Amino acid sequence: MAFTASVISTNEWGAKAPKQWPQQTRPQYIIIHHTATPNPPNDLSRGTLTGAKTLARSIQTAHMNGFGWIDSGHNFLNTTGGYLLEGRHGSLNAVKGGRSIRSSHAGSNKGNESPGIENEGTFTTYQMNAKQWDSLVDLCASICSTTKISPDNILGHRDFSPTQCPGDWLYSQLPRLRQEVRQRLGTSFPAILREGDTGPRVKELQQILSAQGFKVGPIDGIFGAGTTDAVVLFQKFHGLDADGLVGPATWKVLERVSQPTPPPPTDTGTPTTPETTPGGSTPLGSQAPFTQVQLLDTYKYYRELPHQIQAIQWLQGQVSQATLVEFSQKWRNQPTDPFLPLQEGSVGPEVKKAQEILRQKGFDPGPADGIYGAKTKSAIIAFQRSQGMTADGIVGAVTWSVLNLA
Repeated sequence: MAFTASVISTNEWGAKAPKQWPQQTRPQYIIIHHTATPNPPNDLSRGTLTGAKTLARSIQTAHMNGFGWIDSGHNFLNTTGGYLLEGRHGSLNAVKGGRSIRSSHAGSNKGNESPGIENEGTFTTYQMNAKQWDSLVDLCASICSTTKISPDNILGHRDFSPTQCPGDWLYSQLPRLRQEVRQRLGTSFPAILREGDTGPRVKELQQILSAQGFKVGPIDGIFGAGTTDAVVLFQKFHGLDADGLVGPATWKVLERVSQPTPPPPTDTGTPTTPETTPGGSTPLGSQAPFTQVQLLDTYKYYRELPHQIQAIQWLQGQVSQATLVEFSQKWRNQPTDPFLPLQEGSVGPEVKKAQEILRQKGFDPGPADGIYGAKTKSAIIAFQRSQGMTADGIVGAVTWSVLNLA
Protein backbone atom coordinates (compact mmCIF):
# COMPACT_ATOMS: atom_id res chain seq x y z
CA MET A 1 0.00 0.00 0.00
CA ALA A 2 1.35 3.40 -0.98
CA PHE A 3 1.04 6.64 0.99
CA THR A 4 -2.57 7.58 0.13
CA ALA A 5 -3.38 10.23 2.74
CA SER A 6 -3.86 13.72 1.33
CA VAL A 7 -1.57 16.00 3.33
CA ILE A 8 -1.15 19.77 2.89
CA SER A 9 2.57 20.55 2.88
CA THR A 10 4.28 23.27 4.92
CA ASN A 11 4.80 25.24 1.73
CA GLU A 12 1.10 25.05 0.89
CA TRP A 13 -0.09 26.37 4.25
CA GLY A 14 2.52 29.12 4.41
CA ALA A 15 4.86 27.90 7.13
CA LYS A 16 7.82 30.00 8.21
CA ALA A 17 11.25 28.55 7.54
CA PRO A 18 12.59 26.50 10.45
CA LYS A 19 15.44 27.84 12.55
CA GLN A 20 17.41 24.77 11.52
CA TRP A 21 16.75 21.56 9.65
CA PRO A 22 16.43 18.47 11.87
CA GLN A 23 17.82 15.04 11.06
CA GLN A 24 15.89 12.07 9.74
CA THR A 25 15.27 9.13 12.05
CA ARG A 26 14.14 5.51 11.92
CA PRO A 27 10.64 5.66 13.43
CA GLN A 28 9.21 2.96 15.67
CA TYR A 29 5.85 4.42 16.76
CA ILE A 30 3.02 6.72 15.74
CA ILE A 31 2.16 8.99 18.66
CA ILE A 32 -1.33 10.44 19.01
CA HIS A 33 -1.98 13.88 20.59
CA HIS A 34 -4.76 16.38 21.00
CA THR A 35 -4.28 20.13 20.76
CA ALA A 36 -6.35 20.76 23.93
CA THR A 37 -8.14 23.58 22.10
CA PRO A 38 -11.93 24.19 21.95
CA ASN A 39 -14.22 21.64 20.32
CA PRO A 40 -16.93 22.47 17.73
CA PRO A 41 -18.74 24.79 17.37
CA ASN A 42 -15.92 26.87 18.89
CA ASP A 43 -13.06 25.00 17.22
CA LEU A 44 -10.28 27.28 16.02
CA SER A 45 -10.28 26.02 12.42
CA ARG A 46 -14.08 26.13 12.13
CA GLY A 47 -13.78 22.94 10.09
CA THR A 48 -12.62 24.85 6.99
CA LEU A 49 -9.52 24.61 4.80
CA THR A 50 -8.68 28.26 5.38
CA GLY A 51 -9.12 27.77 9.11
CA ALA A 52 -6.91 24.67 9.05
CA LYS A 53 -4.04 26.60 7.47
CA THR A 54 -4.49 29.48 9.92
CA LEU A 55 -4.40 27.02 12.84
CA ALA A 56 -1.19 25.41 11.53
CA ARG A 57 0.51 28.83 11.29
CA SER A 58 -0.70 29.77 14.78
CA ILE A 59 0.67 26.56 16.30
CA GLN A 60 4.02 26.98 14.54
CA THR A 61 4.35 30.54 15.88
CA ALA A 62 3.53 29.41 19.41
CA HIS A 63 6.02 26.55 19.25
CA MET A 64 8.86 28.64 17.81
CA ASN A 65 8.32 31.88 19.74
CA GLY A 66 6.75 30.57 22.93
CA PHE A 67 8.61 27.25 23.41
CA GLY A 68 11.79 28.21 21.58
CA TRP A 69 11.62 25.18 19.29
CA ILE A 70 13.16 25.19 15.82
CA ASP A 71 9.80 24.57 14.10
CA SER A 72 6.36 23.10 14.81
CA GLY A 73 6.78 20.45 17.47
CA HIS A 74 4.55 17.84 15.81
CA ASN A 75 4.90 16.13 12.45
CA PHE A 76 1.25 16.24 11.35
CA LEU A 77 -1.97 18.09 12.25
CA ASN A 78 -5.49 16.67 11.81
CA THR A 79 -8.19 19.37 12.07
CA THR A 80 -11.89 19.09 12.88
CA GLY A 81 -12.72 19.36 9.18
CA GLY A 82 -10.59 16.29 8.44
CA TYR A 83 -7.81 18.34 6.83
CA LEU A 84 -4.34 16.86 7.28
CA LEU A 85 -1.38 19.25 7.36
CA GLU A 86 2.36 18.68 7.58
CA GLY A 87 3.83 20.07 10.81
CA ARG A 88 7.60 20.10 11.07
CA HIS A 89 9.30 20.74 7.74
CA GLY A 90 10.37 17.59 5.89
CA SER A 91 7.97 15.26 7.73
CA LEU A 92 5.86 14.38 4.70
CA ASN A 93 8.73 13.43 2.40
CA ALA A 94 10.45 11.58 5.23
CA VAL A 95 7.53 9.24 5.98
CA LYS A 96 6.95 8.65 2.28
CA GLY A 97 10.55 7.45 2.19
CA GLY A 98 10.18 5.21 5.24
CA ARG A 99 11.74 7.60 7.75
CA SER A 100 10.65 10.37 10.12
CA ILE A 101 11.91 13.81 11.16
CA ARG A 102 13.15 14.36 14.70
CA SER A 103 10.58 16.55 16.42
CA SER A 104 9.58 17.86 19.86
CA HIS A 105 6.11 16.48 20.52
CA ALA A 106 6.66 13.48 22.81
CA GLY A 107 8.76 14.79 25.67
CA SER A 108 11.32 11.99 25.23
CA ASN A 109 14.15 11.34 22.80
CA LYS A 110 12.77 7.95 21.76
CA GLY A 111 9.29 9.35 21.13
CA ASN A 112 10.60 12.34 19.20
CA GLU A 113 12.22 9.99 16.70
CA SER A 114 8.73 8.87 15.60
CA PRO A 115 5.93 10.87 13.93
CA GLY A 116 3.47 12.67 16.19
CA ILE A 117 -0.07 13.56 15.05
CA GLU A 118 -1.87 16.49 16.69
CA ASN A 119 -5.67 16.22 16.54
CA GLU A 120 -7.54 19.49 16.90
CA GLY A 121 -9.78 19.46 19.97
CA THR A 122 -9.91 18.37 23.59
CA PHE A 123 -10.88 14.71 23.80
CA THR A 124 -11.26 14.21 27.52
CA THR A 125 -14.91 13.27 27.08
CA TYR A 126 -15.69 14.85 23.71
CA GLN A 127 -15.86 12.36 20.83
CA MET A 128 -14.16 13.04 17.51
CA ASN A 129 -16.44 13.48 14.49
CA ALA A 130 -16.44 10.89 11.71
CA LYS A 131 -14.62 13.03 9.14
CA GLN A 132 -11.72 13.79 11.47
CA TRP A 133 -11.58 10.15 12.59
CA ASP A 134 -11.43 8.84 9.02
CA SER A 135 -8.56 11.23 8.25
CA LEU A 136 -6.68 9.97 11.31
CA VAL A 137 -7.12 6.35 10.22
CA ASP A 138 -6.02 7.17 6.68
CA LEU A 139 -2.90 9.01 7.86
CA CYS A 140 -1.92 6.27 10.33
CA ALA A 141 -2.40 3.56 7.70
CA SER A 142 -0.28 5.48 5.20
CA ILE A 143 2.52 6.02 7.72
CA CYS A 144 2.44 2.37 8.80
CA SER A 145 2.60 1.27 5.18
CA THR A 146 5.62 3.34 4.15
CA THR A 147 7.61 3.17 7.39
CA LYS A 148 6.74 -0.48 8.20
CA ILE A 149 5.54 0.55 11.67
CA SER A 150 3.22 -2.06 13.16
CA PRO A 151 -0.29 -0.80 13.99
CA ASP A 152 0.39 -2.23 17.46
CA ASN A 153 2.84 0.65 17.90
CA ILE A 154 0.22 3.39 17.58
CA LEU A 155 0.45 4.89 21.06
CA GLY A 156 -0.66 7.95 22.99
CA HIS A 157 1.40 10.89 24.23
CA ARG A 158 0.84 9.73 27.81
CA ASP A 159 2.72 6.51 26.99
CA PHE A 160 5.88 8.63 26.76
CA SER A 161 5.35 11.51 29.19
CA PRO A 162 3.30 12.27 32.35
CA THR A 163 0.41 14.05 30.62
CA GLN A 164 -3.33 13.74 30.05
CA CYS A 165 -2.79 13.99 26.29
CA PRO A 166 -4.46 12.78 24.07
CA GLY A 167 -7.44 12.93 26.44
CA ASP A 168 -9.23 10.00 28.11
CA TRP A 169 -11.72 9.42 25.31
CA LEU A 170 -9.18 9.46 22.45
CA TYR A 171 -6.73 7.34 24.43
CA SER A 172 -9.51 4.79 25.03
CA GLN A 173 -10.07 4.65 21.26
CA LEU A 174 -6.50 3.64 20.40
CA PRO A 175 -7.37 -0.11 20.27
CA ARG A 176 -10.12 0.75 17.77
CA LEU A 177 -7.71 2.92 15.80
CA ARG A 178 -5.14 0.09 15.62
CA GLN A 179 -7.80 -2.35 14.47
CA GLU A 180 -9.11 -0.06 11.72
CA VAL A 181 -5.58 0.62 10.52
CA ARG A 182 -4.96 -3.15 10.32
CA GLN A 183 -8.13 -3.53 8.28
CA ARG A 184 -7.09 -0.70 5.97
CA LEU A 185 -3.68 -2.30 5.45
CA GLY A 186 -5.09 -5.79 4.94
CA THR A 187 -4.02 -9.08 6.50
CA SER A 188 -0.85 -9.17 4.40
CA PHE A 189 0.87 -6.47 6.47
CA PRO A 190 4.08 -8.21 7.59
CA ALA A 191 5.43 -8.49 11.12
CA ILE A 192 8.73 -6.63 11.18
CA LEU A 193 11.50 -6.45 13.76
CA ARG A 194 13.13 -3.06 14.25
CA GLU A 195 15.28 -1.13 16.68
CA GLY A 196 13.59 -1.02 20.08
CA ASP A 197 12.00 -4.47 19.84
CA THR A 198 12.82 -7.15 22.40
CA GLY A 199 12.22 -10.85 22.91
CA PRO A 200 13.27 -14.33 21.75
CA ARG A 201 12.82 -13.52 18.05
CA VAL A 202 15.35 -10.67 18.39
CA LYS A 203 17.75 -13.00 20.18
CA GLU A 204 17.40 -15.53 17.37
CA LEU A 205 18.19 -12.76 14.87
CA GLN A 206 21.28 -11.76 16.84
CA GLN A 207 22.50 -15.36 17.02
CA ILE A 208 22.21 -15.84 13.26
CA LEU A 209 23.94 -12.54 12.49
CA SER A 210 26.74 -13.26 14.94
CA ALA A 211 27.28 -16.75 13.52
CA GLN A 212 27.60 -15.19 10.06
CA GLY A 213 30.31 -12.79 11.24
CA PHE A 214 28.21 -9.65 11.74
CA LYS A 215 28.90 -7.96 15.07
CA VAL A 216 25.65 -7.28 16.94
CA GLY A 217 27.02 -6.58 20.40
CA PRO A 218 25.48 -8.52 23.30
CA ILE A 219 23.14 -11.34 22.28
CA ASP A 220 20.49 -10.23 24.74
CA GLY A 221 17.23 -10.13 22.81
CA ILE A 222 17.30 -6.31 22.70
CA PHE A 223 17.26 -4.77 19.22
CA GLY A 224 19.66 -1.90 19.80
CA ALA A 225 21.91 0.24 17.60
CA GLY A 226 24.52 -2.52 17.26
CA THR A 227 21.93 -4.98 15.97
CA THR A 228 20.59 -2.35 13.55
CA ASP A 229 24.08 -1.74 12.15
CA ALA A 230 24.62 -5.50 11.75
CA VAL A 231 21.27 -5.88 9.96
CA VAL A 232 22.12 -3.05 7.55
CA LEU A 233 25.50 -4.64 6.71
CA PHE A 234 23.85 -8.05 6.24
CA GLN A 235 21.24 -6.54 3.93
CA LYS A 236 23.86 -4.71 1.86
CA PHE A 237 25.93 -7.87 1.47
CA HIS A 238 22.92 -9.87 0.25
CA GLY A 239 21.58 -7.17 -2.06
CA LEU A 240 18.53 -6.38 0.09
CA ASP A 241 16.98 -3.02 0.86
CA ALA A 242 19.37 -1.81 3.58
CA ASP A 243 16.78 -0.21 5.86
CA GLY A 244 17.68 -1.98 9.13
CA LEU A 245 14.19 -3.51 9.31
CA VAL A 246 13.88 -7.30 9.50
CA GLY A 247 10.85 -8.24 7.42
CA PRO A 248 9.96 -11.35 5.38
CA ALA A 249 12.60 -10.79 2.67
CA THR A 250 15.42 -10.40 5.19
CA TRP A 251 14.19 -13.33 7.29
CA LYS A 252 14.15 -15.55 4.20
CA VAL A 253 17.84 -14.90 3.58
CA LEU A 254 18.68 -15.17 7.29
CA GLU A 255 17.05 -18.59 7.48
CA ARG A 256 18.79 -19.74 4.31
CA VAL A 257 22.30 -18.76 5.40
CA SER A 258 21.77 -20.22 8.87
CA GLN A 259 21.39 -23.71 7.39
CA PRO A 260 24.52 -25.91 7.56
CA THR A 261 26.69 -25.64 4.44
CA PRO A 262 26.85 -29.03 2.70
CA PRO A 263 30.34 -30.36 1.99
CA PRO A 264 31.59 -29.85 -1.58
CA PRO A 265 31.18 -32.89 -3.89
CA THR A 266 34.13 -35.23 -4.28
CA ASP A 267 35.89 -34.84 -7.61
CA THR A 268 36.99 -38.23 -8.91
CA GLY A 269 39.70 -36.53 -10.94
CA THR A 270 41.64 -35.52 -7.82
CA PRO A 271 45.20 -36.94 -7.83
CA THR A 272 45.68 -39.69 -5.25
CA THR A 273 49.40 -38.97 -4.83
CA PRO A 274 49.93 -37.30 -1.43
CA GLU A 275 50.58 -33.60 -1.69
CA THR A 276 51.26 -31.05 0.99
CA THR A 277 50.13 -27.52 1.55
CA PRO A 278 52.72 -24.76 1.91
CA GLY A 279 54.66 -25.32 5.11
CA GLY A 280 52.81 -28.52 6.03
CA SER A 281 52.87 -32.28 5.46
CA THR A 282 49.21 -33.25 5.60
CA PRO A 283 47.92 -34.94 2.42
CA LEU A 284 45.68 -32.70 0.38
CA GLY A 285 42.99 -35.33 0.08
CA SER A 286 42.35 -35.26 3.84
CA GLN A 287 41.62 -31.54 4.01
CA ALA A 288 38.77 -29.29 2.96
CA PRO A 289 39.48 -27.54 -0.37
CA PHE A 290 39.83 -24.12 1.20
CA THR A 291 42.46 -25.37 3.66
CA GLN A 292 44.22 -27.32 0.92
CA VAL A 293 45.19 -24.39 -1.23
CA GLN A 294 45.12 -21.53 1.29
CA LEU A 295 43.71 -18.86 -1.02
CA LEU A 296 45.61 -16.17 0.81
CA ASP A 297 44.94 -13.26 -1.51
CA THR A 298 41.19 -13.89 -1.42
CA TYR A 299 41.28 -14.23 2.33
CA LYS A 300 43.23 -10.97 2.66
CA TYR A 301 40.63 -9.17 0.61
CA TYR A 302 37.77 -10.24 2.88
CA ARG A 303 39.40 -10.40 6.30
CA GLU A 304 38.18 -8.05 8.99
CA LEU A 305 34.94 -7.53 7.06
CA PRO A 306 31.71 -8.63 8.76
CA HIS A 307 30.73 -10.85 5.83
CA GLN A 308 34.05 -12.69 5.62
CA ILE A 309 32.60 -16.09 6.48
CA GLN A 310 29.85 -15.92 3.88
CA ALA A 311 32.25 -14.74 1.17
CA ILE A 312 34.69 -17.56 1.80
CA GLN A 313 31.92 -20.19 1.94
CA TRP A 314 30.46 -18.91 -1.30
CA LEU A 315 33.84 -18.98 -3.06
CA GLN A 316 34.56 -22.47 -1.81
CA GLY A 317 31.30 -23.70 -3.28
CA GLN A 318 32.01 -22.17 -6.71
CA VAL A 319 35.39 -23.79 -7.38
CA SER A 320 35.81 -27.49 -8.09
CA GLN A 321 38.31 -29.52 -6.11
CA ALA A 322 40.29 -30.27 -9.27
CA THR A 323 40.70 -26.55 -9.94
CA LEU A 324 41.74 -25.94 -6.34
CA VAL A 325 44.35 -28.65 -6.52
CA GLU A 326 45.67 -27.24 -9.81
CA PHE A 327 45.82 -23.79 -8.20
CA SER A 328 47.80 -25.21 -5.29
CA GLN A 329 50.29 -27.05 -7.47
CA LYS A 330 50.87 -24.02 -9.71
CA TRP A 331 50.99 -21.17 -7.21
CA ARG A 332 51.87 -22.46 -3.75
CA ASN A 333 55.61 -21.90 -4.13
CA GLN A 334 55.28 -18.46 -5.72
CA PRO A 335 56.48 -15.51 -3.62
CA THR A 336 53.65 -13.53 -2.13
CA ASP A 337 53.32 -9.76 -2.31
CA PRO A 338 51.33 -7.67 0.15
CA PHE A 339 47.73 -6.92 -0.71
CA LEU A 340 48.05 -3.47 -2.25
CA PRO A 341 47.20 -0.69 -2.21
CA LEU A 342 47.31 0.09 1.48
CA GLN A 343 45.32 3.18 2.38
CA GLU A 344 43.37 4.75 5.20
CA GLY A 345 40.97 2.10 6.52
CA SER A 346 43.19 -0.89 5.57
CA VAL A 347 44.07 -3.42 8.26
CA GLY A 348 46.41 -6.38 8.58
CA PRO A 349 50.05 -7.46 8.88
CA GLU A 350 51.19 -5.45 5.84
CA VAL A 351 49.95 -2.28 7.50
CA LYS A 352 51.78 -3.22 10.66
CA LYS A 353 54.98 -3.90 8.69
CA ALA A 354 54.68 -0.49 6.99
CA GLN A 355 54.20 1.17 10.38
CA GLU A 356 57.27 -0.56 11.79
CA ILE A 357 59.40 0.50 8.80
CA LEU A 358 58.17 4.08 9.04
CA ARG A 359 59.10 4.20 12.73
CA GLN A 360 62.57 2.81 11.96
CA LYS A 361 63.05 5.57 9.39
CA GLY A 362 62.06 8.30 11.84
CA PHE A 363 58.43 8.84 10.83
CA ASP A 364 55.67 8.56 13.42
CA PRO A 365 52.74 6.39 12.23
CA GLY A 366 51.29 5.98 15.72
CA PRO A 367 51.13 2.52 17.30
CA ALA A 368 52.17 -0.41 15.09
CA ASP A 369 48.74 -1.99 15.41
CA GLY A 370 48.03 -2.95 11.80
CA ILE A 371 45.33 -0.29 11.46
CA TYR A 372 45.85 2.33 8.75
CA GLY A 373 44.51 5.43 10.48
CA ALA A 374 44.97 9.17 9.97
CA LYS A 375 48.35 9.23 11.72
CA THR A 376 49.72 6.42 9.54
CA LYS A 377 48.50 8.26 6.46
CA SER A 378 50.29 11.45 7.59
CA ALA A 379 53.50 9.46 8.11
CA ILE A 380 53.23 7.92 4.62
CA ILE A 381 52.70 11.37 3.10
CA ALA A 382 55.78 12.68 4.94
CA PHE A 383 57.81 9.69 3.74
CA GLN A 384 56.64 10.13 0.14
CA ARG A 385 57.59 13.81 0.20
CA SER A 386 61.02 12.96 1.58
CA GLN A 387 61.56 10.66 -1.41
CA GLY A 388 60.25 13.14 -3.99
CA MET A 389 57.21 10.94 -4.71
CA THR A 390 53.57 11.84 -5.24
CA ALA A 391 52.39 12.46 -1.68
CA ASP A 392 48.90 10.89 -1.79
CA GLY A 393 49.10 8.84 1.41
CA ILE A 394 48.46 5.60 -0.50
CA VAL A 395 50.93 2.71 -0.46
CA GLY A 396 50.91 1.28 -3.95
CA ALA A 397 53.52 -0.95 -5.56
CA VAL A 398 56.04 1.90 -6.04
CA THR A 399 55.70 3.30 -2.52
CA TRP A 400 55.90 -0.20 -1.06
CA SER A 401 59.13 -0.93 -2.96
CA VAL A 402 60.74 2.38 -2.00
CA LEU A 403 59.62 1.98 1.61
CA ASN A 404 61.38 -1.38 1.82
CA LEU A 405 64.54 -0.20 0.01
CA ALA A 406 65.02 3.39 1.17
